[in-house]
Amino acid sequence: MESLRRRQDEIKEVSPVFEEIQSKRLFENARSCAIVGCGNGEIELAFIERCMPALEVLTAVEPDAESVIEVKKRIPRQLPKVRYSVIEDGGESWGASTNQVFDVVVMIHCVSDIPEAARRPLFSRLFERVIKPNGLLLVTTRTERLDGTQSAESQIMEALNHRPYVDTNWYEETRLLVEAIGFTVCYERRYGVHINVENLDEGYLGFYARECDEPTSLEKVEQVVKSVVGDTKWTRKEFTCGVF
Repeated sequence: MESLRRRQDEIKEVSPVFEEIQSKRLFENARSCAIVGCGNGEIELAFIERCMPALEVLTAVEPDAESVIEVKKRIPRQLPKVRYSVIEDGGESWGASTNQVFDVVVMIHCVSDIPEAARRPLFSRLFERVIKPNGLLLVTTRTERLDGTQSAESQIMEALNHRPYVDTNWYEETRLLVEAIGFTVCYERRYGVHINVENLDEGYLGFYARECDEPTSLEKVEQVVKSVVGDTKWTRKEFTCGVF
């Protein structure tokens, strides 16, 4: 993941969204928050710093052990006055077992990692027991590209796995699901992230290799990636940030 992070500057590209949310004061009085599937927490903590000035208690939930180590270092450095805990667990199992309640739950780039069958139970649990009445859920995930074209990542994954990889409807499907459960959308905004695809390295190629259905060599991944991106130096992914 480190190679992918170096190839993009999502904090910069999502900043206008955070600024707009800050101006609307949607999270101004939130005192407790859970960040689910947070990776190293970089984007989530940038959001909290900008938009949640009253935060007192934070729970971070992340299944990857290396990311857990990173987020444990990052939270006290960026939010020194906030009481925090870090739980090494998947979002769906944490949601089913936690007895905590929060003003806010943040889920950035993680809904697509949750098994489809587990999403409705998770969001139902969040709505009924985990998020306080009048609390907020923030979800950010992939959305359709404005020009109607297929993302490079989708093309690469389809070529590697020989099956459809449709990332254009991830946000729409999530919005429809959470609204069916009882959440109401109060804010939505789209943004794009540019990814540098020059000088492909093992870290970048390894990301795709790990996502393959079958064991796949880095050489095969490199061949497919180059066939998709060609001489392009940058690709683009588009996201929608929704607050419910």
